[in-house]
Amino acid sequence: MPKQPPISHAFVLPDRDFDEWLVVLGPYLQAFPRVAVVRSPAGNNLNRFRNVTAVEAPLTWWNDSALAHIRRVYPSVVMVDVIDVASPARLRPILQRRIKQKDRYGEREAEPQHIFQRFVLEWPTSARPMRVLARFNDDEEAGALRPSLDVASAEGANVLCAAAGKVVSTGAAIQIESLVEGRRYLTSYSGVQLARVGNGALVAAGQQLGEAAGDRLSLTVQTPATGGTSLGGLNNLMNPREYLYIPGFRVRPTVDNLNLRALPSLYAGIIGRAYSWQLLEPQEHHGRALEKIGEDGSWLKVRSAGGVEGYAAAWYLSATAQHEGAEVFPGINPVGVNLDIFHPRGKPAPSKLGGLGWVRFGYNVSNRRGSEDINAALQRYLPLFEKYRAAGYRIVVTTSHQTYGEGKNEFWPWEQMTDAKWQRLIVRFADMMHDISAQWAGRDIISAWQIWNEPDSLSGVASVPLPARNYGLMFRDVKRAIRSADSRVQIITAGFNSGPGRGSAYARTMLRSLPDDAKPDGLAFHPYGRGVNGHPYYSMFGHIDESIWAYSSVMPDKPLWITEWGVLDRGNDNPADIARYALSFIRYLMRQYPGRIAVMIWYAWSQGMHNGYGLVDQRGQPRPPLTQEFLSI
Repeated sequence: MPKQPPISHAFVLPDRDFDEWLVVLGPYLQAFPRVAVVRSPAGNNLNRFRNVTAVEAPLTWWNDSALAHIRRVYPSVVMVDVIDVASPARLRPILQRRIKQKDRYGEREAEPQHIFQRFVLEWPTSARPMRVLARFNDDEEAGALRPSLDVASAEGANVLCAAAGKVVSTGAAIQIESLVEGRRYLTSYSGVQLARVGNGALVAAGQQLGEAAGDRLSLTVQTPATGGTSLGGLNNLMNPREYLYIPGFRVRPTVDNLNLRALPSLYAGIIGRAYSWQLLEPQEHHGRALEKIGEDGSWLKVRSAGGVEGYAAAWYLSATAQHEGAEVFPGINPVGVNLDIFHPRGKPAPSKLGGLGWVRFGYNVSNRRGSEDINAALQRYLPLFEKYRAAGYRIVVTTSHQTYGEGKNEFWPWEQMTDAKWQRLIVRFADMMHDISAQWAGRDIISAWQIWNEPDSLSGVASVPLPARNYGLMFRDVKRAIRSADSRVQIITAGFNSGPGRGSAYARTMLRSLPDDAKPDGLAFHPYGRGVNGHPYYSMFGHIDESIWAYSSVMPDKPLWITEWGVLDRGNDNPADIARYALSFIRYLMRQYPGRIAVMIWYAWSQGMHNGYGLVDQRGQPRPPLTQEFLSI
């Protein structure tokens, strides 16, 4: 179930006569996407939304003031759009104007003022994880009063503009002046080198200001001539913590099985658990939450993707944002099927694939005789791939010994490969993949290249195993080769198939020596024999959770790709039994791990494609109820 960007706009309607208000709001909701409707502010957490449109009807807000209420209770709300009307009938013409003018917040109507902004600071560095090193005015008892908030950075990391404004100084520190609701804010960035902006430049939030000179960046905020604290010879200082706002702010456990407790105490009841690959939503002000993260003894109130709200030990959390590690292909159905260009039933017309999102092919250049004719391979695959892509399907292509190596006597038999032979193969394979990816780059046809197939396999039936250290070298060189020709395509690992224990250990070993530029964009595995319903033939190796947990812990910040799964060697089983197994597998992963799984690709399309259970029979005919249900999920 593809994950969309978080909803950042809430429209708050009065509780009284709510149904009438909602009817009036209906056309607005159709005109403007992704609006959360909130029935009264009472009992609802508006901190989850950056922008709030508030109907200021009587008996709805504290002191009948939506702005005062929100600023007092919901410190994470940045923009407040107040519509002062007493009845649904009065609201209707205002919304009609906004719809007609395509003006979500009524920004064209400046009088009377109804839009109120809050000064905010976004995170000022590209270095991760986000972490506060020293607080403003820290350690007052020891006398070490600090005029700044210091955050973790890294030498050479991008220093980013935290609040839009005008550059007024690039001397010892870069200073930017912002004007919000008639009030001036002066933000100073210390610890910057190689400034990219000059005096007088207008800069936007997120724009690069320069590079970090070290592992620490200091932020200072002043409000000239409007009060504040005096420290270290600086006047009108404000605590930067109070202004921090991170779009899509999330935290991730640094351990698995992190307890979520009913109260902020080790003695409180456990109401849920979180894992290292899951993102939790802080339920506290962003700045105050960031000061807690990584601190022994601190607790943070969080909300899980499943809706459980509780307290997590902040010393086991790291800070991130929802868009970091989010879905690679938002809006695309992650369910797909493996096809085979050489099988008579392995390349169905795109119209037969229904609502699937993905197809997967192996890329065969060798033709079992050691061929290196990549132009012939291109002409073989291009017309077919164009048809699937034109029909809206995404394509993942796996490379293997059939791409390079098969049929070459110097690499035969595979069981007698040595480190030296693997190194020769890797160099030639990487050179070939550079040329192949250059042929496909810019066509918007291939979404992902998968490097090799099942290298951790305990047998070589459909793959050529190799030691993890050699696979690490292969992935490094091949990824760099592909990336030098194509900067956009995803490059993922081979599908590991030796189970969550051995497979994840293999993955850790191959990843251990990879530099950052060679890390995979995703980790793929093949969980044959695993499911959710305990079937003696289809789930004989255990629950799919074990695989998700094991592989997710290897690369918590990257998506998992299930590039093969299904039922092997059971071609005569009842299609209804296969349908129950397959659909329960898909629905469980969609529900339990939203956004975690990039693809789930069934093996195979047709009965007779090796030993996989086909979605259609050997004549290409449907196998009810499996075919229809699978293609419409």
